[in-house]
Amino acid sequence: RLDYSKGIPERLRAFRISLERYEDLRGRTVLIQNVVPSREEIPKYHEFKDRIDRLVGDINGRFSTATWLPVHYHFGSLDRDDLLAHYRACEIAFVTPLKDGMNLVAKEYCACCIDQGGVLILSRFAGAAEQLKRDALLVNPYDVEQVAEALFRAFRMSENERNARMRRMR
Repeated sequence: RLDYSKGIPERLRAFRISLERYEDLRGRTVLIQNVVPSREEIPKYHEFKDRIDRLVGDINGRFSTATWLPVHYHFGSLDRDDLLAHYRACEIAFVTPLKDGMNLVAKEYCACCIDQGGVLILSRFAGAAEQLKRDALLVNPYDVEQVAEALFRAFRMSENERNARMRRMR
């Protein structure tokens, strides 16, 4: 959802840092950022969306190649089947709200990882962090350097560790 509490600009900055710092990620990872419109009548939210658009444009402008686009950005709602397909296709979930309630996205992702090969990077400020803290990679979403390191750690994580962590979270 387009909301200040979801940490979207911070997530994008962390992804940009990870691409700057870890060349292994370039051409081999894609951030799929779905943003569901909200509060469209409030001018500050238009400015917020513009900020996100500029960050996406900056990352894609700096790092894309003829065969790779680092950020796939979708502004709009996804139907249930498309959302589930995204969860199933993603090897790493990047759920980093600045402040949140339970945040069911983290749990939905785990529920969809039926092959048990996914990695969850989760904000310590999401309610789900209390239940998933043992096996998710917990981060402070305000610390974009730490989040960038967690992304690289998730990328490099062995299949055995991925499977064990996801099995316990599921």
